[in-house]
Amino acid sequence: MGQKGDLFQKIEAATPALRRYARALCCGAGSAAADELVQAAIEQAAAEVRAREPSDGAAARHCAYRALTALAREKCAGLAATASSRQPAVVHALADLPYEERASLLLVVLEGFSYEAAARIADTSREAFLARLMRARAALSLLDLRPSAPSDGARRAGGHLRVVK
Repeated sequence: MGQKGDLFQKIEAATPALRRYARALCCGAGSAAADELVQAAIEQAAAEVRAREPSDGAAARHCAYRALTALAREKCAGLAATASSRQPAVVHALADLPYEERASLLLVVLEGFSYEAAARIADTSREAFLARLMRARAALSLLDLRPSAPSDGARRAGGHLRVVK
């Protein structure tokens, strides 16, 4: 298989992460809408790979995220994001963020992109991207996400996983 085939495989391998990002990006839009966005983004990224042939797998992956971010902006930015009442407070706070701030935060925190790569994906300057990221982080920092202490004086379980037999 040639270089293009390898790039298509890298885009395909990124599909689960793209789905995670799409679901978080379009809070409340539902998994079917997120899956449609992912499918359209993969098609756009594949078309770009055919046309331009990015230099490496990372570039192909960035292309898929850029397409997904742009498609989600068109589809989800105008909608009021709503999280299910069963979701934790952080999900509701994420849904309350403006689309651009939510996308910035998710690209860095959830998907692990560098600031430069995330700014390219978001199709904005690094400075504008960092400003959005700072606003998103500031909004989320207002939440008190620490678990409450038990009121009956009992010892609270630690924040780590335990093996139960």
